[in-house]
Amino acid sequence: MSRVVPINAARHGSLRVLPQADGANRRFALLGKSELALAAADFPLCLAKDAETGRFNLIALFSLIEARNLFWQGAAWHATYLPRSAATAPFLLDPAGVCGLAIDEGSAAIATAGTPLFLERDQPSDYLIDTQRLLNEVVDDVAQAQAMVDCFVTHRLVRPLTLIFREEEGREQELAGLYTIGDEALRSLGDEAVLDLHHSDWLGPAAIISASLAQIERLRQLHNATSERQLVSYALKVEE
Repeated sequence: MSRVVPINAARHGSLRVLPQADGANRRFALLGKSELALAAADFPLCLAKDAETGRFNLIALFSLIEARNLFWQGAAWHATYLPRSAATAPFLLDPAGVCGLAIDEGSAAIATAGTPLFLERDQPSDYLIDTQRLLNEVVDDVAQAQAMVDCFVTHRLVRPLTLIFREEEGREQELAGLYTIGDEALRSLGDEAVLDLHHSDWLGPAAIISASLAQIERLRQLHNATSERQLVSYALKVEE
């Protein structure tokens, strides 16, 4: 259960955390624009609609039909790249807290053998200071990604994506609610739109997002290596 409070030395002076130790149940992570090429080497990159704002977020997908992180095995991440937003838990930005941070006191990352938040005399540790810097960078990078995705929406490139998985006994499982860049929509762009995306340096990222869906096969393989419910095949359905 989430319990987010501003960090203060009196309450959290003896607290320690294990970075990235809360990864087991992460189904996705927000991505910044600068992470696209690196993240695509491991994960399918998709778009997900924010329930509060209605805007689309760029995400790296970690799971399929089960609510678990397929890259989390043996209490550790197994991927060549870790999205930076997944490296900031259990912290959030909060001007009321020490170093401008809040902490989720219900996070699995809090552990007695972890890294201390404070040193002697209630001085924030280098780890806490570095976390505040990282979070600010992540927030800025995610904002750039969101501006890019807003442009994709303007040019009608964003399309609903449905994943359909077939199990050994023939039963089908569907994963909906995701979006991607439509290949046909991208090919049909007019010259003015192509120039707009090119000058913004967003044409390449659109192609990377679309191509990264090939990593769904990697997720299927990871699922089958750790689950009794084998997925024998899958289909991608993009509403162009």
